[in-house]
Amino acid sequence: MKKSWLLLFLMVLMCGCSNQSKEEPGVEASAEQEAASKLAQEKQLVDRQLYEKLSEAVETIGYTYDMQTFAENEYNQGVLYSELIDFDNDGVQEVYAFMKGVDYPLSAYTHRNKDNYIQEVWTGNTNGESAILSFSSEVDQLVCSACDMNVSLVKGQDGRTFIKMFSNQTSQGTTVDKIWIYAKEPTNSAMELVITGYTMDNNNVVGIDYFLNGEVTDQATYDTAFAPYLGEERSILISNFSEKKYGFDYTSPASNVGTVLAALAPSVNSIVGQEALLEKKKMGEIVSALEEFNTKRRIHHQDKKVVQSLVLDVIQKANLDHEYSDMSEMVFDGASVQAKYKETFGVDLDIERMNFPSRESQSIMSYEAGKFYIYPTGFYFDAIDRHFQDVYKVRDDLFYVTILDNEFNHTEYSLSKDTNIIPEEMFAKDIASWPKEARIWLKPGIQRYAVVKYMDGVPKVQYLGAQNLTDQQIEAF
Repeated sequence: MKKSWLLLFLMVLMCGCSNQSKEEPGVEASAEQEAASKLAQEKQLVDRQLYEKLSEAVETIGYTYDMQTFAENEYNQGVLYSELIDFDNDGVQEVYAFMKGVDYPLSAYTHRNKDNYIQEVWTGNTNGESAILSFSSEVDQLVCSACDMNVSLVKGQDGRTFIKMFSNQTSQGTTVDKIWIYAKEPTNSAMELVITGYTMDNNNVVGIDYFLNGEVTDQATYDTAFAPYLGEERSILISNFSEKKYGFDYTSPASNVGTVLAALAPSVNSIVGQEALLEKKKMGEIVSALEEFNTKRRIHHQDKKVVQSLVLDVIQKANLDHEYSDMSEMVFDGASVQAKYKETFGVDLDIERMNFPSRESQSIMSYEAGKFYIYPTGFYFDAIDRHFQDVYKVRDDLFYVTILDNEFNHTEYSLSKDTNIIPEEMFAKDIASWPKEARIWLKPGIQRYAVVKYMDGVPKVQYLGAQNLTDQQIEAF
């Protein structure tokens, strides 16, 4: 009896040990899976935040044209270059962007509203809803417009990537070389100036003077201080005796930045990439509704600036009755415009909330005392070659559409050729075969998205733009 009990006890003990040895790897694997799942969720959150910031820049200031040099871009605006970089070597990438700003307010981010070159770094925030602006600067105005300002990205010895700025200026026989190094620590959301120095060379008459963080020093101390920030260097902006050029491939800014956006876009929603709508009749209706706005880049009924352009578009297309003021403006009844806007988009036009310009502003379009006033004038926009890609069903009455646009400034090209260029004939040719003098007026492969909603059985365009919307934003329509 005792032997049987002892045997049973040993068997139970062995089974317990066996189960324990099998469970431990399982627990460990479960913990690893949980950690991996958390990292994937955080990456998706960060990517979505970075996408929002970069796509907002593209949405508001656009892209520059293909193959435009630094000098040729003097009067242009747009994003030229972007890259995903792990600046602080913490395993999570930031987004770096280099753009030509504009001095009137387009973007909600005021640092972009400058008629100058802008560079910026955004860092995702796993504890919040929005990425953090870690760094921004106006490149040409950092020292002076006459200085040779260079910008580069340096891969440091500790794995971090630094932003290096270097200026050179010679005046009255004295050459001054200045260096600024900006770096980011994983524990800090901001990218900070970690070291600055400059040398003064009076044509070697008295030798070279060294200054480190504003203090006089010697060459050995100077070189030692900058040693940790040396490494593989990639130029963003190159300036030599006031002759400036880009250090990156500027063949097609839309293609370059579009690649970064495409890498971040899957984090935005769960709709794009799923099974596309196959019902041909419905697809035809949706595409036809969008084709009514083939000249539009943005449709957003909550954005005041966009709504103003939409109102102007509705008035021009609708051929509404009007009269003339003593200032030769065309005058339209506000209620009639509201009704036509509702008919066109299925959306109520809240005139008071949209805060249209007053007549005193001398804007092309203004609003006052129930009347819209428009100065008769012609409008010119780049021609758009629009390609509808996929239609996704969100619900029975709501559809999401992906679009690829090519934009062409055929007017400027016509002037350069002293002949009338028909954009449709140009777009019928393979873009790769276009001559360079035409390519410099092209913005190819611009990704856009649209929301179409059925109202009383009729498809109405609710949104069109370069920003891929989140699931929540789409569902809200």
